[in-house]
Amino acid sequence: MNVLAIDDQPEALKQIAKAVSAAQGPDGKPYGVTALTDHTEAIERLGNERFDVVITDMVMGSGEAEGMEVLRTLIGKSPITIVLTAYPSIPNCVEAMRAGAWDYLEKVPDDGSDAYENLLASLKAACKRRMEQPETGRPASDARWVHEHLGELTRDYPGEVVAVLDQKVVDHDASYGALQKRVQQQYRVARPTLVSIPDTQIEAIE
Repeated sequence: MNVLAIDDQPEALKQIAKAVSAAQGPDGKPYGVTALTDHTEAIERLGNERFDVVITDMVMGSGEAEGMEVLRTLIGKSPITIVLTAYPSIPNCVEAMRAGAWDYLEKVPDDGSDAYENLLASLKAACKRRMEQPETGRPASDARWVHEHLGELTRDYPGEVVAVLDQKVVDHDASYGALQKRVQQQYRVARPTLVSIPDTQIEAIE
């Protein structure tokens, strides 16, 4: 499972990355962790790479309002987002969960529990859900995304089969069987949705 950790405090980020990389996911394998202090770079990486879970601080940008806006952007680009904050508040928790966050955790829990144990438990539950129900937690299902972008897909992949994961085309091929075999080998947790794209130019000629 690939995890993106974001925190503008380097030492806090180091501790988060260390705890996550030392743990095992529900598939029995260690997590792959990418750690970033810059939320702008994180958003850019999410646009080009696939991460199963994002762990992010709440305080980003110049103020609370901007931090919430950044969080909404991260949630919109990530299948599952866990918030880990040093400055928890009920209004922020409610707003984050309404925006689609998987969990809202405290860096220094009031109940005296261990923050990293809480984080790893939440992360494992999130990854387990990701494995069992790949569509769960996404801003929109891949099937719906294909329907909404069929015009673009028809233009870019006429007559081909596309593999869509987290609202992105991650692979494509003229052969359904070849593509299916490839994605089964490459994606062992969350499986892409395979969709045959019509070739409208051929259909128009016929």
